[in-house]
Amino acid sequence: MRRYETIFILRPDLGETQTKETIKRFEGVVGSNGGELIDTDEWGGRELAYRIKGERRGYYVRLDYVAPEAATHEVERNLKLADNVLRYLSVLVDADTDAAKAHAEVEANRSRIAQHKAAAEARAAEARGETPARPEAEAVPDAPEEITGVEAAPDEPPAPESDGQSH
Repeated sequence: MRRYETIFILRPDLGETQTKETIKRFEGVVGSNGGELIDTDEWGGRELAYRIKGERRGYYVRLDYVAPEAATHEVERNLKLADNVLRYLSVLVDADTDAAKAHAEVEANRSRIAQHKAAAEARAAEARGETPARPEAEAVPDAPEEITGVEAAPDEPPAPESDGQSH
């Protein structure tokens, strides 16, 4: 099967419930046409580069799915007919993949992002002088304090040496 990403922009004036219903509708189109949804990523409301159908803002959504080519054509046909959709774009990500591999890839990316985010928050807390409580499983290993044969640079620059003469 093929892996696709479809990004579409919804009208910004839809209510939260109507936005969720519209997203669920397109997720259903993927499933009803032999596809399997991998991930739905809501990017939220953003400023558009130029007006589209009179709108300056739009609500961005990304669908990641594995499906036969016919399913993508059906998703695009439904997006084209929907009045709530300002624009859409479908891209072929991988011509030959399976759903399990795609799910594993998405989970690995989420895990990696969570680890980096936790490490960045810990560094920011340390910079503010706070001591965050981190479980050992999430702790990021620190650099070695001493490197053999090389002296570590001091944290503060040395004070300027005085030659005993006043200027």
